[in-house]
Amino acid sequence: MKKKLVTVALAGTVAAAVLGLTGCGGGGSDIKQPEEKATSFTYWVPMNANIATRIQNYNEVAMYQQREKDSGIHIEFIHPALGQEAEQFNLMIASRDLPDLVEYNWVNYQGGVQKAIDDGVIIKLNDYIDQYAPNFKKTVSDGSKLSKIYDKGSKTDEGNYFAFPCFNIGSYRTFGGPMIRKDWLDELGLSVPETIDEWTTALKAFKEKKGAAQPLTGTSNYFIGTTDAFNGAFGISKNMYLDGDTVKYGPMQKEYKDYLTLMHQWYQDGLLDQDFSTNKGTAVDANITKGKSGAVVGYLGSAMGRYLKQMQTEDPSYNLVCAPYPVQNKGDKNDFYIFEGDVNGRYLAITETCKDPVTATEWADYFYSEEGYYMVNFGIEGESYNMVDGKPVYTDEILHNKDGLSISEALGLSCRATAQAPGLKQAPEYLEQYYEFPQQVDGFKMWAENVEGVRKNRIPEGLSAVQDESEELSALSTDIYTYVEEMSLKFITGQEPLDNFDQFVDTLTSTFNVARYLEIEQNMYDRYLKR
Repeated sequence: MKKKLVTVALAGTVAAAVLGLTGCGGGGSDIKQPEEKATSFTYWVPMNANIATRIQNYNEVAMYQQREKDSGIHIEFIHPALGQEAEQFNLMIASRDLPDLVEYNWVNYQGGVQKAIDDGVIIKLNDYIDQYAPNFKKTVSDGSKLSKIYDKGSKTDEGNYFAFPCFNIGSYRTFGGPMIRKDWLDELGLSVPETIDEWTTALKAFKEKKGAAQPLTGTSNYFIGTTDAFNGAFGISKNMYLDGDTVKYGPMQKEYKDYLTLMHQWYQDGLLDQDFSTNKGTAVDANITKGKSGAVVGYLGSAMGRYLKQMQTEDPSYNLVCAPYPVQNKGDKNDFYIFEGDVNGRYLAITETCKDPVTATEWADYFYSEEGYYMVNFGIEGESYNMVDGKPVYTDEILHNKDGLSISEALGLSCRATAQAPGLKQAPEYLEQYYEFPQQVDGFKMWAENVEGVRKNRIPEGLSAVQDESEELSALSTDIYTYVEEMSLKFITGQEPLDNFDQFVDTLTSTFNVARYLEIEQNMYDRYLKR
């Protein structure tokens, strides 16, 4: 059945007229014409962990079974062992015993993606896309802001298309953040906090009036690690970020001292979990479900969903809701928080040994079509979803599986909605049905209100280091981030006085050569802009 597109994002990318691809064609053709059309390909791809215990191979997933019926192309999937993906990828590259297709984060190839082409590992796709991938062409060339981002994220700095990426199309991009006990707030006559001062008030009330031993809990990553949470209230990231077109490093900014000062005060006053630096997930779980904590930073599925489900029977009054990422003053915008980017890290590349790149390109291009979009996000019509009033609605096979499968597991057996995959992903209707509780849906919708603000400050996906930069960047980043985490912990716990913050910044420059790290990142970004 021909479906009518109902999302603005998809309509903007899939339904636009083809404007042509920059960087495609020109000069001679790089197309390798096969002697005969291939009817099968080998495809190396990490397995979705949600279904790894239930199936052995993606050939058991309904969308790939249907795709084989429709295309006449058989895919022989090769899956590396869970937890050994990087190691086995490197061994495969070193041996040059390559399959036809490889789905991996090619941006991390040692020396950069262009080197993977120059090394004869994968092929450049410019001419193939130009002639055999009409759906992909539309997606990256419709003139919209997102299409330009998709286009740059699919290319090397030299302007060569190297793979078929996972493109996120919707406005829902944040699936984790601050969460707070709404039932406690209601009891205390408090609103869901928006500002830092309101957060301080709520946490103090939790400690003094609810007996919370650890009013705000969570793991170290949210407070001293690389995941942005409360630091955004001070206008900085804990990572590299953009100020216009200038790359900056958050922990070097004076605003980072302001953030550390707040965390130190909360820690000193017993508002921040005293064990946050060593907390494991089980400790956080116990804190937030046993009344020891009234607030947590976590993800909608792995945190909020589990807590609400557990507490449905234990304490029916329990109500955990998402809070806005905090700001200093009412009306301010927080531009730094958890955000899933526009171009995800899994790219499907065609290797140099592929016997029929033309047919492989046509096969991959399908997932950027309207039909492919529905297949990747929803599975098979009549089995895993039905069209209701012009919108895809999951069947009971997904939402209320008779075998007791979770939604993630059921979807994993039907399509690749829950995992990164080449094509157009993160359909709004998928997300709105995936989460079980209204608190979860309300959360990601609220966090989506400032998508553009968060996007403008993010280092875009797809930046690629050249050979010398790649090795140097790896060495520098490990030492820098380790030192920053160590010192941030000391500042928060009081082991190091905040008066020494300037000395900390000086050490980053003099000992850890953060200036060179910034220079490399800036060079990578500048090359990205020129693609």
